[in-house]
Amino acid sequence: MLREGRERQLKGEDVVVGLVETYGRPRTIEAIGELDVVPREKIEYRGTVLEEMDLEAVLVRHPQVALVDELAHTNAPGARHEKRWQDVDDLRDAGIDVVTTVNVQHVESVKDVVERITGIIVRETVPDRVLDGADEIQFVDIAPEALRKRMRHGNIYPIDRVDTALTNFFRPGNLAALREIALRLVAQSMAISSGVLPSPEDVLVSVSSRASSAGLIRRGARMARRLGGQCVVLTVLPPSVARGPHVAETEALARKLGCQFHVVHSDDKAGAIIEAALHYGAEHVVLGEPAHKDGFRELFTPSLVERVIDNLPDSDIHVIARVGLDEPAYA
Repeated sequence: MLREGRERQLKGEDVVVGLVETYGRPRTIEAIGELDVVPREKIEYRGTVLEEMDLEAVLVRHPQVALVDELAHTNAPGARHEKRWQDVDDLRDAGIDVVTTVNVQHVESVKDVVERITGIIVRETVPDRVLDGADEIQFVDIAPEALRKRMRHGNIYPIDRVDTALTNFFRPGNLAALREIALRLVAQSMAISSGVLPSPEDVLVSVSSRASSAGLIRRGARMARRLGGQCVVLTVLPPSVARGPHVAETEALARKLGCQFHVVHSDDKAGAIIEAALHYGAEHVVLGEPAHKDGFRELFTPSLVERVIDNLPDSDIHVIARVGLDEPAYA
C-alpha cells in the first residue's frame, strides 16, 4: 500500500496517508517516506484516549488518493462510523481514490471456513460487496515458509511473540489454506468486476434460527458469488412462533452478505421451501442435514429433503452436514 502511494506521488498525484498502522516496525515506518500523513483523531473512551483516522480531516484535505490501512478495523465508540470500511465508503463517495489493505480471514463470506481451518475466532469482517466494488485488487502473495522466515527475523511481530504466533495461527497448513482461499476470492471478484461470469444461477438457502445457520448462509453466499447469481435466505417458522432475536441476527448476516432475506410462517416447511424455490427460479437449494428419523411411522414418511428433491427436479439440492450445534430451533 505504501509503495503504491509513493509511486503515485512520483507520478504527480496528490497522495496522503489517512491512516497506517506501523506497530513500531522500522521498515514500515521507513516506507512512509515523504508521504503527507493526516494527524489522527483522538477519541476519549472510558478514561482512555484512542486514536482513529480523522475522516473529516481527510475529506477536507480532499487528496486524489488516500491510503487507509486495515479495512476491517472496528472504530472506537464516538467515531462517525462503526467500521473503517464505512469511512472508506465516504471517501470514495467524495471522489477520493482509496488504496487499502485487508487480510483474507476478514472477508465475511469465508469467515466460517477460516475459523474451521485455524481454530481461531474472527471478530472483524468486511462485507463481500466492498471487495466486489474495488476497481483493482492486488493479491500480496508470499509462500508460507517465506512468511514464517520473516516472522522469525522479527519483521512482523516482536521477538517475544514470534514463537506463539508460529505455533498457532501461522502454522504452514493454515497459511497454505488461507493462500488458496485468497486466490479464489481474488479470481471471483475480478470475474465479477470484468463481467466474464457465465449465465447467472440463483441460490436459495433454507435456514432455521439455529446458530449453525450462519454456516449455511455463508455457503450459499459463496456459491451465488461463484455462479454470478443472487442468494435468497429463507426462514420458515411455525404459524404460532414470532420472530425472535435469532431471526434478527440471521437477517443481519444475510443482508451483510448481500443476500435477500424472507420469513414465511407455515406448518409445511418442505412445501414453503419448494414454493419459494419455484418463485425465485433458484437453480440451487441449500439445506442443512435433517435430523435422523425416529419412530416407525416416520421411517415410511418422506423427509423434508426427499420432498424437496422430488418436487424440484430442475434444481440442484445441496445438503450440508450438521456442525454439531443443537441449540433450540426457536429460542
